Amino acid sequence: MNNRIAGFDGLRAIAVLMVFFQHRLFGDAGEIGHLGVWIFFALSGFLIIGILSAQRTRIETAGGRFGAELRRFLLRRTLRIFPIYYLMLVVMSVLMACGIASPELASGMPYHFAYLSNIWIGSVLHFWPGRYSHLWSLAIEEQFYLVFAPLLLLLAARRHRAVCWAIVAAGLVALLAMRAAHWQEITIYTHPLTNFWLLALGGIGGLTIARKRSALRAWLGHGVTLFGLSLALVGLCASEPIWSRLDNPLLFTTVSALYGVCIAALVCSVACCRNAVVIGLLETGWLAGLGRISYGFYLYHNLIPDLTRNRHAAALFGGTVPWWAHAIGIGASFAISIVMAMLSWRLIEAPILRLKTRREAQPIETGTASATVSPQTSAPLTTRREHLRKDESRDQSRDTTTASDAA
Repeated sequence: MNNRIAGFDGLRAIAVLMVFFQHRLFGDAGEIGHLGVWIFFALSGFLIIGILSAQRTRIETAGGRFGAELRRFLLRRTLRIFPIYYLMLVVMSVLMACGIASPELASGMPYHFAYLSNIWIGSVLHFWPGRYSHLWSLAIEEQFYLVFAPLLLLLAARRHRAVCWAIVAAGLVALLAMRAAHWQEITIYTHPLTNFWLLALGGIGGLTIARKRSALRAWLGHGVTLFGLSLALVGLCASEPIWSRLDNPLLFTTVSALYGVCIAALVCSVACCRNAVVIGLLETGWLAGLGRISYGFYLYHNLIPDLTRNRHAAALFGGTVPWWAHAIGIGASFAISIVMAMLSWRLIEAPILRLKTRREAQPIETGTASATVSPQTSAPLTTRREHLRKDESRDQSRDTTTASDAA
């Protein structure tokens, strides 16, 4: 059963390209990296909260248990995110110990291993630590899973939207209070509360358009709506260097909320889009392929040294590196990142995902084969098993597409 959402891989690719060019152009591209990260958060919330809602529904209707569903969710997330993340950290730690990688930021390694990179950056360092700066968003997503997965699995599915609205409200109030109290910008930027609400907003969108006769779903499905949302986001992204310096905390929070709503609406619009041209563009082979390996690409790209922004390149060109050399350097670092992400997908991520799928399917198949039931109960039990099989297959197909989605 394939419930992959057409267009999402293409949207992931666009988001990760935004982050890449933000890092490689050292801020010269405005705030496109911020938009890319928030798109990932909204995507993640859309998919993950949908999965948790489906699991809670299974608890309510198919006899599932809270403990089993929570273990299933955390196992999936662990197998999807942990292997290449911790492999990367171990490799970097070894390189530091051997003197190959710069050791000046080794104090942050315990935070990275504990998925607390955002706390280290925003509350300990108070500055962006170069090649490790991108790990903050992965920490945000993992923290969201650990806090809200148990909560959503405990609460009735009909209350999930209310919980998400509460998270959004708490996040915006926290953002307003932090701006009013003049917290450091980097602390606000990396704080869990000022980012959780984006994931919750994506979840609200996903739960809303899941209704077959939703008027919002029909409106979001129009190509004109998607085009309008894209224009609005371009405008908000381009003007972020201006509105991010607003002294009025309420006005800043209002614009931020509008930005987040437009991003979540864009994600939902892609999910509902009925325009064949738009979906065809997002499903273009190279774009969808990049989206599929976007987690690995995001994880590795910032670790690739900049090939032209260093003293060796400056010395080679007599002090000033020409623009065409910078362009070649960016292209080379992009190619290296792509190769690393492709190898990571083929050799590590995809085999683990296949193993995960087989392991989750095994208990159901074994139970079906070994169970002996009376004629009176065989039909209901078969129906229930088929129901569980379909639900788990749906969750697996959606789960493999999240790609950690926070980049």
